[in-house]
Amino acid sequence: MAAMPMLAGVGLMMVCCSSSSAMMMMGGEEKEDPDPGSGDSGADDSGADDSGATTPAATTPAATTPAATTPPPPAPEMLPNGVYTLRGGRGAKLCADEGGKVICDRDAVGSWEKFTINKEGSAYTLRGGRAGKLCADEGGKVICDRDAVGSWEKFTINKEGSAYTLRGGRAGKLCADEGGKVICDRDAVGSWEKFTITPL
Repeated sequence: MAAMPMLAGVGLMMVCCSSSSAMMMMGGEEKEDPDPGSGDSGADDSGADDSGATTPAATTPAATTPAATTPPPPAPEMLPNGVYTLRGGRGAKLCADEGGKVICDRDAVGSWEKFTINKEGSAYTLRGGRAGKLCADEGGKVICDRDAVGSWEKFTINKEGSAYTLRGGRAGKLCADEGGKVICDRDAVGSWEKFTITPL
């Protein structure tokens, strides 16, 4: 009877060994998860690129300073100071300083047919070529015999198409080429009140 317990013990050992072998053949012992709370491979999905490269920060374009603006140049003077010829509107003849009057009846330019025009405030002065004297509006005629500038020696010159008009300083009347003289007593612009002024 003593052999029965011994056989029972051997059989139990064989069953235990068989169970262990069967578990090993089925994959071995189950291992504990070292990080039971992660549930994934441990990769960080916070938005970083999988390649490890970092996304560059957005750049703000640098502020540009507006270029300094240069003011436009002043308009050129209508008649810069200088020497000119005048042609009357009656017969398109050159005007001349004859001393006692200005007359427009010449065909060629000589010293008497040259007038020096200078800006005088908002008006202009004319100097005749005979003696270099200032011209004046005397009402009945224009004469070049003055040494100083007064109101009668100032002429208002305006552009009129391709020609110019002159207004005398005595009464602000338009000057006209009457053939035998230049006189400043007109109110309206006609062909006789237009002068061609040409720089020399």
